[in-house]
This record gives sequence, C-alpha cells and structure tokens, in this order.
Amino acid sequence: MSHYFITGASSGIGQALALALSSDGHHVTAVARRLERLQKLQTDSPNINSFAGDVSNLSDMQNIIEECSRHSGPIDCAILNAGKYVPLGGADINSSEFYDHMMVNYMGVVHVLDCLIPAFKSTGSGHIAIMGSTAGYRGLPRSAAYGPTKAALANLAEALYLDLEPYGIKVQMISPGFVETEATAVNDFKMPQIISAHTAATKIIKGLNRNQFEICFPAGFVWVMKLLSVLPHALYTPIIKWITK
Repeated sequence: MSHYFITGASSGIGQALALALSSDGHHVTAVARRLERLQKLQTDSPNINSFAGDVSNLSDMQNIIEECSRHSGPIDCAILNAGKYVPLGGADINSSEFYDHMMVNYMGVVHVLDCLIPAFKSTGSGHIAIMGSTAGYRGLPRSAAYGPTKAALANLAEALYLDLEPYGIKVQMISPGFVETEATAVNDFKMPQIISAHTAATKIIKGLNRNQFEICFPAGFVWVMKLLSVLPHALYTPIIKWITK
C-alpha cells in the first residue's frame, strides 16, 4: 500500500486517478481548490484524504504536505496534475491569463517539488509524475498561454530525471492527447481520438508501474504529434494551418 499525493484532484484525470488508486487500497491525498468537490471525493472512498489548497501558493503546499504526511505517512508518489487551460491565441494577449497559466501549470509543480524533493533525497526514494500534454510538443493555434507551460514542464521533467536519478528518485512525464474533462469541454473544434478521464487514469496507472520516462497516449495521436514536432518549420507551419483551419 502506497501513499499517493495528487493535485488537481477535484475533477477530470486527477479525480479519476484518486478514485482508481484508492479503490486499489492505496492511501490518496487529494488536493484541489474546490472544497465541496473534495469532500464528495473523500465520502466516496475511505482511503482518500482531501485538502483544499492552491498549488500556486507555496505555503498551502507546505502545510498540506506536512499534514498529510502525519496522517498517511511519507508520500511515495506525487502526481502533479493541477492545471489551467483557457484557449487563447497570440492575437489576444492577456498578460493576466498568461501569468495565471504559468503560476498554476508550472510554478504549481515547482512548489510541490520544493516541499517533496528534500524528503525524497533523505530517504533515497520517491516517485514524481508530472502532467504535461502533447500540446507542449510544439506551438499550436489558440494555445499561446497553455502550450508554453507544458513545454516548460517537459524540459523540467527531463532535467529532474537527470538530476534526481542518482538519489533513487523516479521521475516521469505524462503527455496525454485529448481527454474528456471540464477543460476540454470549452473547445469548439473536433478533438481527434479523445478519451475519457477514466481511460486516461487507467493508462497512467499502468505507466507509473513501468520504467519508461514518458507516459503518452493515445498511441496513434501521440505518434502523429511526435512526427510533427520534428518537422522543419517550413513544413510544420503549413501542415498545422491546414489541419486546424
């Protein structure tokens, strides 16, 4: 039985992960801002212990990690899933939205790492899984606020993998395609190979038990995105314009 720490657990992939892992008998600390959602989640499973907090606030994360560690023991695996997504293109720059995306999606991960890595280093163990996105592979239309945060997380995860492996700390990057969540519900375009949050959680849990660095799905969509990501700009740009017109 392990102790999983999950941010962004009040809905979507985070909620599905919390329910699936708790049903397998694991202790789950579920973190999100929406207290009423968390309370329902905790009611649904006795193995879930919920805490309301904002990942963009370092003090919130420090307090929650200290309290949940007293309650459920040291954290074995942190799934850093909290995220913000607002479709926003470069023609509609809104510095406040860009700042919020970076504070939640990127600094929200860094704040948890700030609290966790010293403890993981002291024990010579630990597992960190960072929620990225295939949207971070390369620039996409209407993803000017969101995509760069996921690209930054991919770079961060690779650096962490190299720096933390000598300490016995496992680092993985999760890169899903389109998943049915509150966030993607705002999209007004066709989302290819979209999957349910439950299916995404099942794939993530399988990936967490393996040793590959990146957990990415669905396979067909991911390989198309990976191929596009290595094309020269002169080819990539007209293809993306044609796909998304």
